[in-house]
Amino acid sequence: MKPERQTLLVLFAVCLLSGCGFTLRGSANIPPELQNLVLVGANQNSDIMQDLRRALQANKVTILDSASVGSYQLFIGEADIQERILSVNSNARAGEFELSISVPYQLRSSNAVALEPEVLTIEKVYLADPNSAVAKAEERELMETEIRRELISLILRRLQNADL
Repeated sequence: MKPERQTLLVLFAVCLLSGCGFTLRGSANIPPELQNLVLVGANQNSDIMQDLRRALQANKVTILDSASVGSYQLFIGEADIQERILSVNSNARAGEFELSISVPYQLRSSNAVALEPEVLTIEKVYLADPNSAVAKAEERELMETEIRRELISLILRRLQNADL
């Protein structure tokens, strides 16, 4: 293919993507009122808090150490992780598992509740190799990471659409 055609094709693809409202995964238009935010969590060192902090900073939100007048606080509760067996294989071993993660959150200002307390829950099903405990553990970890990303994306969308 000629270089001019390739350039034209790439330019056309970029215009098409920008015209349809495409944005990179994990990016959100956080309102200006939330550009300075206090992130309060039950466990500041949990995976979900660390991932959320990174996602907020990637969206140009400054994480404050303490609340100031007019600032908002995002409260993140302890994540509840549950796993249950969905099916059993012919050897009477677990074949399918359901992994569920729930995270409570709330957005408050110094004088009002901006987003009512809500619990976000995402469930995923994964298959387990009955002959390999390592494969099951890796699959579970992968599912947990994916669910955490989805939960953070949901929180970012809620912040994006908050009525402030």
